[in-house]
Amino acid sequence: MLLEKLFLGLGVGFLFGYVLQRGRFCMYTAFRDILLIRDLTLFKAYLLALTVQTLLVHLFKELGLLSFSVPAFFWLGAVVGGFIFGLGMTLAGGCSSSSYSRVGEGMVGFFVVVVMFIISAATTSGGILSPLAVMLRSARVDMGENSATISHVLGLNPWLLMVLLFLPLVIWFYRSQSNPPQRGWAWKRTGVILGFVAALAWLASSWSGDFHYGLRMTGPSASLLFYLTNGDARYLDWGVFEVVGIPLGAFLAARWNQEFQWRAPKPLRLMQQALGGLIMGMGAVIAGGCNIGNSLTGLGILSLTSLLATLFIILGTWCGTYLFFLRRAA
Repeated sequence: MLLEKLFLGLGVGFLFGYVLQRGRFCMYTAFRDILLIRDLTLFKAYLLALTVQTLLVHLFKELGLLSFSVPAFFWLGAVVGGFIFGLGMTLAGGCSSSSYSRVGEGMVGFFVVVVMFIISAATTSGGILSPLAVMLRSARVDMGENSATISHVLGLNPWLLMVLLFLPLVIWFYRSQSNPPQRGWAWKRTGVILGFVAALAWLASSWSGDFHYGLRMTGPSASLLFYLTNGDARYLDWGVFEVVGIPLGAFLAARWNQEFQWRAPKPLRLMQQALGGLIMGMGAVIAGGCNIGNSLTGLGILSLTSLLATLFIILGTWCGTYLFFLRRAA
């Protein structure tokens, strides 16, 4: 069983890291650029990936290939944690997934971000800060088992909701130009492939024998530290190997394309990134997930908590962008 988790987790993580590097995909940049430079390129890639993954995951469920449970609606944790996470991304200069992938590109600053993210996630989920996370996540609305979904709140069949949401997006994607970037993949290619990898992650998690959930960063990051500090193999779930595989895939992509280079920021910037990583880890645990666990995977099952968390991740990113970029420029 452990061998299956190893191969499936590393395999999906490797693919994920490869796509992140070649697509220059960062959800912090996607959210930030809407406000900072009025550019929707990466945001369209994100929406396209979300569309592909959501449709495939629900198709897999209809075919009996997997099952999934929707988390309860802990609204306060989603609001507070999402906003904190968004601020942390702004300081770190990247989201949780892109930070892992940039480690594979030789960026020392993001290695520090990842280390701080791991420490903070572990401390908030099972350390001295866990009472705070438990308190904030205890404020919830009881909707019944697997009922805290967007479709349930709106009283719509999930497939009808997906048609109403995604058909206009597909038309928008089709009409949008996808100019070849100077380096890496165009946004349409990135979005489609990332969506398939995200859907594959759901299947891989079910094949590994772990609970059915797709790409995630926060829980596995904390579990990685728990395993390294006490050696308990129970922490080695599929997700731990997935996050380990991300920088490996990004490293191979960078090396093949002659883009790997050791780079270190100035000391002040390094301290900012370290602080950003700490804030991200705390916010992600409180919100029940990071930009991947909530904004991609959680929204893929129409989770109401993930929708609220994503909105406040974006709000936190925009507030951080204003404080650290726009206000200074003005």
